Amino acid sequence: MEAKFIIEKDTEKYMYIIDTGVHERSVTNDAEAVLEYLSENFSLGNRRLIYRDSMGQDDEIVHYFGKFAGYAPGHAGIYDLPGK
Repeated sequence: MEAKFIIEKDTEKYMYIIDTGVHERSVTNDAEAVLEYLSENFSLGNRRLIYRDSMGQDDEIVHYFGKFAGYAPGHAGIYDLPGK
């Protein structure tokens, strides 16, 4: 995994991460490796994965138990994100 990020919030419904990389691949461009890492090390399961990208936009990496399935804009239905 090349992306650098911090886990800002970890709940039973979702995990919220913030892309902190400067010269590394972004979370967006390294999504499959990020999912693998979170699944193996933080029991991601099938919880939603919301992330703040390097431009400050919150989006979702859609997955099925850690297997990448795409992206979704925003954070539909989750309103308790830090800074919101």
